[in-house]
Amino acid sequence: MIKSILVCDSQGYPFYSKEFDQSLGEIDPTIFSGLISAIGVIGKQLFKEEIATISYGEKYEITIITKELFGDKKSIYFVFVNEGEMDLKLMRKLSTNIFIETKHVLKDPSAKLDIQQKIDRILANI
Repeated sequence: MIKSILVCDSQGYPFYSKEFDQSLGEIDPTIFSGLISAIGVIGKQLFKEEIATISYGEKYEITIITKELFGDKKSIYFVFVNEGEMDLKLMRKLSTNIFIETKHVLKDPSAKLDIQQKIDRILANI
């Protein structure tokens, strides 16, 4: 079950963060996106992999799905904090839909679009 989602870039900029379960505790999106950025760089350099799953204890997993912004030398990370069984197919579908719908904002964060509402609508429809 997905407990929270974070959308950030490879430079550590958090575009979107949402917690679905308040019992998880608040995650500072700025600190979390910096950590994910570092993990993304390490994963790409060491393992040549785009998807990472990190386990914390026996209860939680963090899954990172990477989408490349071609021509910008920047990656977008879709980060899912999961508890229990994870649905990689659902996470890939969500990340693809969010990426397609918000690509122009992900390329240029100064674009005047409320990415929060757009992603909330995508999440509500899936």
